[in-house]
Amino acid sequence: MPSPQRRLDPSVPRERFALELQDLHRAAGKPTQQVLAAAMHCSHATVSAILNGHRFPSWEHTRAFVRACGGEEAEWRRRWIQADRESRSDGVVFTPEPAVPESSVLRPAWYLDNEQFYLNAAERVRATHSRILVTYVRRRPPDHYTSEAAAAYFAAVLDWARRPGARSVRRIIGISNRGMRDWVRRHYEDTKDIRNYDARVIRWELDADGINMALFDDSAAFLAFSGVASQELSGFRVDSVEFLRYFVGYFDQLWACGTALEQYVSTQDDTRAF
Repeated sequence: MPSPQRRLDPSVPRERFALELQDLHRAAGKPTQQVLAAAMHCSHATVSAILNGHRFPSWEHTRAFVRACGGEEAEWRRRWIQADRESRSDGVVFTPEPAVPESSVLRPAWYLDNEQFYLNAAERVRATHSRILVTYVRRRPPDHYTSEAAAAYFAAVLDWARRPGARSVRRIIGISNRGMRDWVRRHYEDTKDIRNYDARVIRWELDADGINMALFDDSAAFLAFSGVASQELSGFRVDSVEFLRYFVGYFDQLWACGTALEQYVSTQDDTRAF
């Protein structure tokens, strides 16, 4: 790998991070640009720009680089987050990374039916470490759907929340009709003793399902799309910190305008609007 053509300043967060990557690269025996570019799914120029401090890498690029150089992923994840936060707080504007397909940052896994989507979502639930954010904005409650995979997924989320430890499930539920309101009452009774589970209710006025999401830790986002028939559903998953960050921000907006499930249930009666 060619030596940097300018001296990097370790007091600048993104340049310090580039210096640390250079150290890892040397410790690994200096894998070639060809090897690194193949591992990172990017061009040789992108590898050079990252190592020379001209471009701050995405986490996907960083992770691939670290793996190619035999580094410890958890440690480098911590370093990347720190450099990213410090750079943002300093008001640094990074040179954007190349758009897909060169960087291939987004690589969705497509799920073409209900079974595929929920089987994979349930598997991801079981692999999650600390946080699950989910929405349920549909015209029919979860117990309306006949798929065993769907039932297994909804059960897996609550089972995960019941386990002890520093973990959290937050769910946003859209209420658009009497059937959803009645289900929410039952759901509250089923979940009120789960300490790691919090739900809020929002009013949903459209006679159509929303685009639903399930966000796991800070690494995976599942998006679900309903079909015309009640049992139809498809979607996709993206494993990307950057992609997920946008949806976490949107989730937090919805959460802020929601009503706590306990409060909603305690103030509802059959004569009130949904």
